[in-house]
Amino acid sequence: MIFPSWSRNLTRLGVVSTLALSLAAVSASLASAADLPPQAGPKPAPEGDSGYISNIDRVRAAAQAPLVRAAEQIHGVVEAGNDAGFAGIELGQDRVLVWWKGVPAKAVQDAVGNARRTAVIEVGEAAHSRKELEAAAGRLWAAAGVTAGGPVHGVRIPFDGSGLAAAVEEGNKAAVTQAESRIPGDLGVPVKVFGRDPLKRTGRCDDRAPWYGGAAIRNTSFGFANHCGGTWSRGYTCTAGFAVRLRGLDYLLTAGHCGRPRSVIGDSTGEAIGNMTHEHVGHDLALIRADGGSAGRIWDGKPGVGDFTKPVIGWLRASGGQWLCMSGSTTGAQCGYQVDGRYSTLCDRDVDGTYECYYGLLSARSHYGVPSRNGDSGGPVFQLDVNADQVFAVGTVVGYGGDRLVFQDFATARYDWPGLTLRAP
Repeated sequence: MIFPSWSRNLTRLGVVSTLALSLAAVSASLASAADLPPQAGPKPAPEGDSGYISNIDRVRAAAQAPLVRAAEQIHGVVEAGNDAGFAGIELGQDRVLVWWKGVPAKAVQDAVGNARRTAVIEVGEAAHSRKELEAAAGRLWAAAGVTAGGPVHGVRIPFDGSGLAAAVEEGNKAAVTQAESRIPGDLGVPVKVFGRDPLKRTGRCDDRAPWYGGAAIRNTSFGFANHCGGTWSRGYTCTAGFAVRLRGLDYLLTAGHCGRPRSVIGDSTGEAIGNMTHEHVGHDLALIRADGGSAGRIWDGKPGVGDFTKPVIGWLRASGGQWLCMSGSTTGAQCGYQVDGRYSTLCDRDVDGTYECYYGLLSARSHYGVPSRNGDSGGPVFQLDVNADQVFAVGTVVGYGGDRLVFQDFATARYDWPGLTLRAP
């Protein structure tokens, strides 16, 4: 579906929308496939041509493997409550950069020491912690955000803790001046106002139970839909993210703006998947009850032309500089996305026209200029393993703007719904 205008805000993707060390051997801090529930009723899962993954993307993935592993170890300790002073983690060319205000807790220092067995780790002094910047971002939004009648349609928080960046419409000099004039004098952190077009929303072709991530899905409450693989009889509005399990039941994780609780969701041929039963509006996440079961694989390849699947063997948190891929029902599978920022707030209307704001999103720059398109909303954002034939879940597509893909991380979904796990392949 194509949402109306998105003239000033988040353009989401629901229609109306690299490895010297194997990531399969990532430490116990990663969700292991062995820990996932067994999958009953196997469905044929053909492997296909991953030729769309360029040699440079494979090299990038291979080079980052030990860095991703080390960063994940540190992330886990930080998120266990040792985050006082934490600003962010970035992956450099050959090392992990941990940004911290003040002295990290002993548990973090120990984690850094352990991670140095895997990769070079540098701890840099941050001017501000993430918590400080998130609080300042809230005050900035209240003063200059579009919901307060201001020109700022997004507030970005850098991983190095240096300050904030406020996004206004590209080329609008008046908006820059207005935004600068509305920055609170007592904000306490530096703010850079920059121009960027608002984000845009995006919406394989005939999946069946057990349902896979990356499949074209349709909110049957809406008549308009994209046509999967160019076939008019296969209409869809969004893309399924990852197959998950919660309290003994199977679901598909997707973008919240693709529907609302009780929305009836089907595949692109009209076959029912189930109702959308859970939604976290502020994080743009939702769960679709998979009545026929779901399985831990995602669709890959070109929609309706070269579809095949890959197993999902665990999940990872996102770090600055990390190279990722995505798979949407419109764009298909694409790599070459490098995480470059975190947004505290982005806003726009959902499929029902309700004005919503989303928080804690991440952005990744497409080095090929194709971030995503209408219909990709909710689709899987993932990290390749060493052989590029298995993947780690990282997040789900929310929207795009210019050459940036915007997504919500999988770790947030686990936070929103305690006990949420990935389904086994």
